[in-house]
Amino acid sequence: MSPGSFSYIFGSTLSTVFKRFGITLLKTVVIYSTTLLFVQLPTLWNLIMTLGKDEDRSRRQNRTRAKLINPYDPSSPYRAVDVLDELRTTPDDNVKTLADIPDYCIQHYADKETLGVREILDVQDEKQSNGKIFKKFVLGEYKFTTYRETYNRILAIGRGLLSLGAKPTDKILIFSETRSEWLLTAFAAFRHGITVVTLYSTLGEEAVKHGINESQVSIIFTSHELLTKLDKILDHTEKVRRVIYFPSFAKSQTTKSPDDKHNIQYIPLHRLEDEGKNASITTNILHVRPNKKDTAVIMYTSGSTGTPKGVLIKHENIIAAMTGQQERIFSMINSDTDIYIAYLPLAHILELCCEILIYFMGIKCGYSSPQTLTDQSTAIKQGQKGDLQVLRPHIMCCVPTILDRIHKSVNEKINQSNFFRRQLFQLAYKIKVKRLEEGLDSPYLNKLIFTRLNEMVLGGRVKTMMCGGAVLSGETQRFVQAALCVTLFQGYGLTETCAAATIADQFDTSVGRAGYPLVSCEIRLADWEEGHYHNTDSPNPRGEILIGGKAVAHGYFAGASKENINFKEIDGTRYFCTGDIGEIFPDGTLKIIDRKKDLIKLRGGEYVSLTKVEMAISKFSIVENCCLCASSSAEYTVILICPNPKQITIYTEKNFGEKEWQKLVDDDEFNEQILRDVQDACKKGAIERFETPQRVRLVTEAWTPETGLVTDALKLKRKAIEQKYQDVIADLYVDKPKKEKSKRINKSRVVPEQ
Repeated sequence: MSPGSFSYIFGSTLSTVFKRFGITLLKTVVIYSTTLLFVQLPTLWNLIMTLGKDEDRSRRQNRTRAKLINPYDPSSPYRAVDVLDELRTTPDDNVKTLADIPDYCIQHYADKETLGVREILDVQDEKQSNGKIFKKFVLGEYKFTTYRETYNRILAIGRGLLSLGAKPTDKILIFSETRSEWLLTAFAAFRHGITVVTLYSTLGEEAVKHGINESQVSIIFTSHELLTKLDKILDHTEKVRRVIYFPSFAKSQTTKSPDDKHNIQYIPLHRLEDEGKNASITTNILHVRPNKKDTAVIMYTSGSTGTPKGVLIKHENIIAAMTGQQERIFSMINSDTDIYIAYLPLAHILELCCEILIYFMGIKCGYSSPQTLTDQSTAIKQGQKGDLQVLRPHIMCCVPTILDRIHKSVNEKINQSNFFRRQLFQLAYKIKVKRLEEGLDSPYLNKLIFTRLNEMVLGGRVKTMMCGGAVLSGETQRFVQAALCVTLFQGYGLTETCAAATIADQFDTSVGRAGYPLVSCEIRLADWEEGHYHNTDSPNPRGEILIGGKAVAHGYFAGASKENINFKEIDGTRYFCTGDIGEIFPDGTLKIIDRKKDLIKLRGGEYVSLTKVEMAISKFSIVENCCLCASSSAEYTVILICPNPKQITIYTEKNFGEKEWQKLVDDDEFNEQILRDVQDACKKGAIERFETPQRVRLVTEAWTPETGLVTDALKLKRKAIEQKYQDVIADLYVDKPKKEKSKRINKSRVVPEQ
């Protein structure tokens, strides 16, 4: 048979088969394709999403967590369902005051390790590419002391204070970075009914002078590193007679004792302890203990809204706050093996309460600082490991700004990886987020991808984080939970309530909410007519948040006492009126939706929520921090942006052909493009048109606690920023003629991803 004949026969046969069976084959392909796309793949996806579903966990996830104690009265308080009849006030029957905690611990954990410090073996100067000299640390390993050793030091410091003539109700000031001696000194003071006054170590000289003079302390505890700063301030104080200083962090630096001057005696801590051990003190003085109603702490705020205010905190306030925090968070902590890392300022109420609770529960605590926390921290010498990698803790506290920076940093590294790795990560991330929303864990995905991120960023063992101090964006919250494999407890509280009010539990998989009332607190919603918020609103009640219970402080100290109107008694319970606007969901969980003082009314009558707009703009990759400015005389808002140095350099080099971004800050074309990107971020964040900034300005100065423009918790000091940049802000409201386009602009510009 010829090849042509074969082709003819084959073609004829194929045509006959197609005519007879083609429609059937086509139908079969369509049916099976449809089944695969709309039945089999969704079934497989649903199987992946629900694999390992636990009905008990699902029930806990969807349970009612808090409710009104009087369901017929919307103005009555909300309480956790476990304590509808009575709030809890103590973590243990034998602990009524902070003075009881060291005694409790020595009975239960005498020879157990507690406080750990990483030795600084050497300090070296390192020249940067810009010519600046940075101090870099050569660090050793962590060394821990036992409860017995810390207890003996607490006794010695306490006796030392008494030997100096300190008496119950007297005040001492602690002006120092976060370190173990800070906590030991505080416990020593609490033991003898002495009030501890706290000031942030990064406050400006005027703020520190205000705190010292207003509190009229005669004894100050500080660190060797802060002596120079304090020395300048003491020239303007009258009451201070003794300065006790903690030793230098660095072993290689000799701690030279300063000369006494201004009628002020300088005493190293070790000498105070030695004198305390040998001091002869009468029994009736030595054994006096405080009452739970006595003032334990006068905590000065960070000054985010102006001059720092002193808050009067009683022993029972902190004990009640600890009680609620322990029940909500620490039920999933193993006190025998887990380690806490302490690096936030102890002058911040969240860190103070956490460290006291950690000590009380017998959990090891390793000390760190923002300058040594990670491998990239400013004081870590190249090739050295940061504290997170050495200590490898299980528990830590964070503020939203730090988590936002971690989120941006990890995203940046992921975007720099190859196409395959990016797509694999995004697919795995979406699957894990979906499973998280269903309350499910993803152990195989964690092992394959996400535990590596935890190791890279947090040391590999962090399983629990407590976040407070400000509102955390839902995107960052979900990223920390999914990508870093961390159970994140989002909470809400203030200095005036000892960082206690609400905390989410481990089964709450929602984002953007602040949890439900602690077992030691209750929440009321008060109508705010001006903002049109009412506790009878539908579908969810809304109003100003009032926090009640034993965790609420006594009031403000001295000059700030004129604001005690924010504290009030209702039905025999003390409340603090927060000024925050909240919404209560059907399960009893709280969401912060606004703030009375955060709302600015524009000339047209519209209200602008400053923080809400700033949170949306912070998603723009170049933004390290930003401050929205508005006033009742303005028709629109303007924004000041403190850029991330690395990201803004990449941005300007890519789009404007200029590495030195500072040269562009006055360029109209540059500012117009930045403004367009800012407005795009606002649009994505569902910001109203009248809230969206119409002018923008990048600032060249860093906003750090040292510059006085943000607090130690990295919250904006609006008044300080507005005062520093008042001319810049005024200039943004001036209409100017358009200038000729800059020749520097890269005409082939591609709008960057946000």
